[in-house]
Amino acid sequence: MVPAVHGAPTAAPTAHATAGHGHGHGHGAAIAPPKASGETTHAIVFREAGKLGTHKASLREASADEVVVDTKFSSISAGTERLIYSGKLPGFPMLRFPLVPGYESVGIVARVGPDVTEVSVGDAVFVGGSMCYTDVAGVFGGNAARLIKRAAQVVPLHGIPLAVAPLLALAATSLHGVRRLGDVRGLRVCVLGMGAIGQFAARFLVAAGAHVTCADVSAARLADSPDGCERLDVSTVPVDEALHDLDAVFEATGKSELIAACARTVRPGGSIVLLSYYDELRTPFVDLFVKEVSLLVAREWAHPDLLAARDLLAAGTISVGRMADHIVPIADYEAAYRTAFEDPSVPKVILQWA
Repeated sequence: MVPAVHGAPTAAPTAHATAGHGHGHGHGAAIAPPKASGETTHAIVFREAGKLGTHKASLREASADEVVVDTKFSSISAGTERLIYSGKLPGFPMLRFPLVPGYESVGIVARVGPDVTEVSVGDAVFVGGSMCYTDVAGVFGGNAARLIKRAAQVVPLHGIPLAVAPLLALAATSLHGVRRLGDVRGLRVCVLGMGAIGQFAARFLVAAGAHVTCADVSAARLADSPDGCERLDVSTVPVDEALHDLDAVFEATGKSELIAACARTVRPGGSIVLLSYYDELRTPFVDLFVKEVSLLVAREWAHPDLLAARDLLAAGTISVGRMADHIVPIADYEAAYRTAFEDPSVPKVILQWA
């Protein structure tokens, strides 16, 4: 069962969630620039808005509490990375190019600092982004062949296959959103949008005992939704005509104009959980007002969500379906990004580094 956690504060990672290791020395103190180690790593870069390439990036020195990880697989965040690629990531008005994108990487620990006790050389771990470069920015820095991260922030995989493990970030983000609703046992809920975030949310909800309807315009995505849920094709009937008096809707399309329709499907006092990351919210207020609907905003995963999602995946409680099926060699990175950004039939694109 999915453990219910109440009041946990998910979407594009914030800087504090992905930063590898702080170098500040107190409030108001100048931040010393990172010292180059002399090592370099092959990295994907956005050279400027709309321009993709690769770069031999300079790595900083690792601290005593950090690990060096050789990347085996990473995945492309079609939502967040597309916004970064466009140069218009909300909350980051001064994006500094060139930059290394990505925050969904897995690999093998190659070195550990003298203060590290959490993991050992040879361990397979998940790395949620890395700020480890001296000559390019990291937003969020995960798509590179070698990464540096605080040992306390990496997640040992506990047997999850390396090619599947990049999905941990999406799984944890979805779990974080499900937990925003508290105990969902017996609740009637709809997940609107069966992309990767919606797929994981539906799986966690079914496992937690909710009565789930999965809704999407794509028959292929609906076919991938988990056993135990109802399926609704909203290309033929609007969600607010097909469903009524739900306890909650999980909005996972990223289209804020659908919030009003979500409000019309819930009971008075029901909830809408916003699983997506929005540039701005555009929705009529009246539908929310009349029913006193609660909007629950779900930020990105916190570290406990990663651990919980890891354990559920490792135990086989949650399946990944076909979300890890599209694996592309790093040499074909340009085609991989085209697919991730332009082909909605592919739920996730995973890059194979070695």
